[in-house]
Amino acid sequence: MKDIVSIIIPTYNREKNIVLAVDSCLKQTYPNIEVIVVDDNSSDNTENVLKNINDERLRYIRLEKNMGACYARNIGIKNSKGKYIVFNDSDDIFRQDKIEKQLNNLKKNKSYLDFCMLVEHSKNGDNKFPSKSQENNLKKRSVLKELCYGNVISTQTILAKREVFDNIIFDESLPRLQDYDLVIRIACKYKISHTKEVLVDMYKQKNSISHSYDKLEKACMIMLKKNYDIDEEDLTILKKTLISLGNKRQIDKLFKDFDKERKKYEKEIDYQRKQRLKVEKDFDAIINSKRWKFINSVIPKRKQSK
Repeated sequence: MKDIVSIIIPTYNREKNIVLAVDSCLKQTYPNIEVIVVDDNSSDNTENVLKNINDERLRYIRLEKNMGACYARNIGIKNSKGKYIVFNDSDDIFRQDKIEKQLNNLKKNKSYLDFCMLVEHSKNGDNKFPSKSQENNLKKRSVLKELCYGNVISTQTILAKREVFDNIIFDESLPRLQDYDLVIRIACKYKISHTKEVLVDMYKQKNSISHSYDKLEKACMIMLKKNYDIDEEDLTILKKTLISLGNKRQIDKLFKDFDKERKKYEKEIDYQRKQRLKVEKDFDAIINSKRWKFINSVIPKRKQSK
């Protein structure tokens, strides 16, 4: 019999999205799974919606108090039975062969954690993660090295051996960047492989935690105080990355101000161009008028025949 893979989904007030997320997990080509939904004390109809799903592989755990996604994921890990652990978010979709392909790649590379690619769908368009430049960097340097320059592993893309989470779990004190902190600590101790294929569709919501600058700044400050088990050179790079992320509010404002000035400058240039064209047109009209006056003055008029 194939090993059990536990899929853990934390949720909070996602009655409109949770069914699609769960359904994408239950329809995996790898059949021996359990799906554990940890409800972080939702106030909507999430519980009743999930009870209508008739599949014995689905388990539902409701928390008595809202504790956050990381706490919910850790509860899911503690209550799971699988030899392998996978995470999904309550508004994201797994492609049908995600688990099968990642499990094969993990075993092939004899790694402890495997991550795939995802596509983020938003009103501004679709973006792949890791990005093309990050993918190119991963061909040249280790996952740990690349993580020092920025995160390349989102929670939904992870498939890992259970023993990894017996030793390392999500840091519940972090208001953001929990996946980034987690994979850095894992990469320090365990081999990580990469399935270079999009296997997750991520849908960004308006109330997503990723919109909060305050939480991002706080998370960066917590991570800067941690003693990650990496060499001094990489640690310096990581600290610079975290400082940059922590100042994202100011950086975004600078880019916004720059973009505003750029548009103002382009508008002024466009106005000047139109004015120049108008002057050139008027000048050409004057020249042509004077040219014809001169030509008419030097060319003798034809005498009219009597």
